[in-house]
Amino acid sequence: MDTPNISVDKKQQDAEYFAKKKAEDCAGVLLSKGESFFNLLRANAYLEKMSRMWRAYHGAYSNDLGYGHRVEFSGEQGELVQLPVNHFRNIAYHIYTMLTANRPIMEARAVNTDYKSLAQTYIANGVLDYYMREKHLEDAIKKAAEMAIVLGSGFIKLDWNATAGEAYDVDPETGEFMYEGELEFTNLSPFDVVVDGTKETWSNEWVLTRSFQNRYNLIAKYPELTDKLLGVKPKNQSAVYRLAVFSNDDTDDIPVYEFYHKRTEAMPDGRYMLFVDADIVLLDTKMPYRVLPVFRIVPSEILGTPYGYTPMYDIFPIQEGINSLYSTIMTNQNAFGVQNLFVPRGADLQLSSLDGAMNIVEGNTKPEPLNLTQTPTEVFNFLNMLIQSAETISGVNSVTRGNPEASLRSGNALALVQSMSLQYMSGLQQSYVKLIEDVGTAIIQMLKDFATTPKVIALVGKNNRPLLKEFTGEQISAINRVVVDVGNPLSRTTAGRVQMAEQLLQMQLIKSPEQYFQILNTGKLETMFEGEMNELLLIKSENEQMLEGKDVIVSPLDKHRLHINEHKAVLSDPDFRRDPDLVKVALDHIEKHLNALRETDPSLLLLVGEQPLPPLGQEAGPIPGQQLPPAPGGQQSPMDQLLASQGGNVSSGETIKAQGEAMQVPQVPTPPPPFENLPVTANQVVPQ
Repeated sequence: MDTPNISVDKKQQDAEYFAKKKAEDCAGVLLSKGESFFNLLRANAYLEKMSRMWRAYHGAYSNDLGYGHRVEFSGEQGELVQLPVNHFRNIAYHIYTMLTANRPIMEARAVNTDYKSLAQTYIANGVLDYYMREKHLEDAIKKAAEMAIVLGSGFIKLDWNATAGEAYDVDPETGEFMYEGELEFTNLSPFDVVVDGTKETWSNEWVLTRSFQNRYNLIAKYPELTDKLLGVKPKNQSAVYRLAVFSNDDTDDIPVYEFYHKRTEAMPDGRYMLFVDADIVLLDTKMPYRVLPVFRIVPSEILGTPYGYTPMYDIFPIQEGINSLYSTIMTNQNAFGVQNLFVPRGADLQLSSLDGAMNIVEGNTKPEPLNLTQTPTEVFNFLNMLIQSAETISGVNSVTRGNPEASLRSGNALALVQSMSLQYMSGLQQSYVKLIEDVGTAIIQMLKDFATTPKVIALVGKNNRPLLKEFTGEQISAINRVVVDVGNPLSRTTAGRVQMAEQLLQMQLIKSPEQYFQILNTGKLETMFEGEMNELLLIKSENEQMLEGKDVIVSPLDKHRLHINEHKAVLSDPDFRRDPDLVKVALDHIEKHLNALRETDPSLLLLVGEQPLPPLGQEAGPIPGQQLPPAPGGQQSPMDQLLASQGGNVSSGETIKAQGEAMQVPQVPTPPPPFENLPVTANQVVPQ
């Protein structure tokens, strides 16, 4: 009777989804999956491939990293020379530098376009910039990119540490401090991330990560597991793959595993587990994050697998060929660099010395030197061919490496060739941008979910001055995603930025030396239009206030023409136009802008780029003291032609001024056209 029940229980246990099992059972299954994952990588030689890439990047073309940066001699008598010349790292690091030279600009996007949501984007952008600068998120992103270039993939793991940050309160029951919490970033290598290796793409419902932590820190948090934690082997004794050099030093770091399972039909609440071994589970709870907090960057994919691929895989055998040819040349020079003489057998030669270190050779046969150091030209040609092949495969051309070809002489040609090199790496750049966007969006989501107490962050204010500000997750609740602007590839090169600055200077769009040097150094144009963007944000806020029936203040320094044209949008909606109160509020506000154009000092309006309007009931004239310029070629200006056609005899601005004073008419300029302030030319017809 008992046997069938045992069989049914065993079958039900096998049919149960592994992520739903008890904590100890689930941890055991995950460790088995990790071992199976790396066995699969070993069988496909992917582990050996990454290991060779790591050694080559650090100049270790032998198995020992310590013997990689020196000339080695081998052979029976040490006659063979091994000379490594590491083009591999030079090319990889140029790719890394071109990818990460300019900091990408993360821009938060809101769900709606109302003023409150747009104002939250400013706070969110400041928060993202704070984590990039102060919390070293930028360093973690660059490190992930470097791993992707060399190893094929790189990872960043985000976590919310509830016991980090400043203490803000004390629990009255336990007496423990309560902390504001803080985001933490961790770089993971391909040896530290386990997924379902049978997947055809990087689309996972779960991920297992490994990091190393001090066992005594864990004992302080989990004192009930002291004996078990003390029995765990440290990382230098455990049979695990990791990026490190060999060391026998004692360490207290032990491997710690984290399991994340997203919310799915099978796991509606998801799952998060923190464990050290199958019988050492530190934490088991629901999935605390909206997405899997492990983000990847890859130059490209190995089709049909979840593994990354990098062009450095293709350059490695070329680098081995380069080392072989350099060693061949060096061996020949080393063996025959000392001059040798050929003397026939039985030659009658005698050597005697004179004062002054002069030698006299006497004999019946002339000794001849042996030129054995001459290496065939084909060796050098093939060496150059291999170097060019490595540059072609990687997309890092000679201009980028600082050794341009003789045919490239002009700065525009150099800038074009270098920008083509950047465009070649568009796949890696897209992955780089996606990594930053995903990490930025996850940061905003975690802060919205966990930053419930005020956090003080250092924002960059006007003129790059630091500004301390408190914020909570509620203040960025309207933000739903983050996008990244990487700019034009030409703006990421020095020659390209010089060209941009010169063109903008010729177009008279640069108005100050500060703007010129900013473009020259960064290639960014945002601050040139910061005032215009703030003005548009102000107008949107005023429109929303008018829709609520509120009275809006008008400043004499407003861009009145822009405000009037944008405020018309309030009355463009047919439903709003049927509301007489709303129409009155909008028209009254527009009237205030018109009054400001009539009543404000004309000199002040001209300084801020606005054209004054004449008072109501009075004709327009020139501004006091302003002279009209003469028409080109000595002809009458359009204003002179207009006054002459009306019977006047006016030929200059001074005469207009004199007649205006005699008639006691205020002299103000002609009202500009309703949409554009176009200059009057001699060929235009001025209506009477």
